[in-house]
Amino acid sequence: MTQSNGEREAARLERAVEAFVERVGQVPDEVFHKSPTEGEWSVAEIAAHSAEIYGYWAKQIAELRGRPGEPFGRTAADPERIKFVEDHKHDSRTSLLAEIRRSAAEAAGALRAYTAEEWRTVTGLHAARGMMDMDFIANLFISGHAEEHLEQLDATVAAVTKK
Repeated sequence: MTQSNGEREAARLERAVEAFVERVGQVPDEVFHKSPTEGEWSVAEIAAHSAEIYGYWAKQIAELRGRPGEPFGRTAADPERIKFVEDHKHDSRTSLLAEIRRSAAEAAGALRAYTAEEWRTVTGLHAARGMMDMDFIANLFISGHAEEHLEQLDATVAAVTKK
């Protein structure tokens, strides 16, 4: 049963991204590139991931509108996902934040493009998660994902500043 809609999920994404951008802007320079522990992302890496992720999923959900029920997306193991983070983790904070804003706006637009009927009926087949409806897709990959990265950012800053 549908619980949400494109407008609600776009607003949820925008709130989380706005808070994320504000908080990243306040992170001290000496903390920006520090990882809490081996294998955990630094603020810069979380920002690089965020810069890429919203635009990626915007394209995926836009394509699903034209081919509902078809395969879509990628898994966490996709090498392109990690490559982007590696390639951009040393970009300036200003450019990362600008790209986060741009890609989040693209994702919000893609979410808002869904009519109520499309939101209720469009599904996609994910390689790891199986058949997913738009509520599940938005929560897992877009708006809910943005909220998770906001929590990850806070935890990372707290862990790094305790050292």
